[in-house]
Amino acid sequence: MSEQGHQADPERRATRLEDAAASERDAVSEEARLRAATRIATDYILRSLQLVREVARDDLLDGIILSALVQANVGHLTGPDAPGEPGAAPSDELRRPVSVMALAANLGFPYETMRRRIGKLIAAGWCVRVPGGVIVPGSVLDGPANKAALRANFANLRRLRKALLAAGVDVD
Repeated sequence: MSEQGHQADPERRATRLEDAAASERDAVSEEARLRAATRIATDYILRSLQLVREVARDDLLDGIILSALVQANVGHLTGPDAPGEPGAAPSDELRRPVSVMALAANLGFPYETMRRRIGKLIAAGWCVRVPGGVIVPGSVLDGPANKAALRANFANLRRLRKALLAAGVDVD
């Protein structure tokens, strides 16, 4: 073997060792980012649940039901071409009513539990029965409590994005 060949072997080994070390650092770094992202996301979820509870007058389950109901009513109205006034809740006519049965199935609750909860929410003025099911009317969504919650949630989203970027998590 030539003298050059002997020198190349240690150089190749050193390069392989450096590559292996860099790969291990990348794996550790990736795991650290994943753990950080999980902690940051959990913080966001807990802050969001706090908002949901506050809007529903300290009843988290009612807040979750109302959130699912609103999403079922207006989830189809997304994107830049969504009808309605910018910044305003979509009109009640554009909402898709959802049945109590569908809502119970979506959230994994017994029908009777959901029926009682929806009855309580209707009595409190949070939602109304319409042909085809139940909706949360625009008057509720345009109310001051909901608008404050929208602003707080937007701040939470910005905080989430900022924390993820600071932790080196690609959010694009």
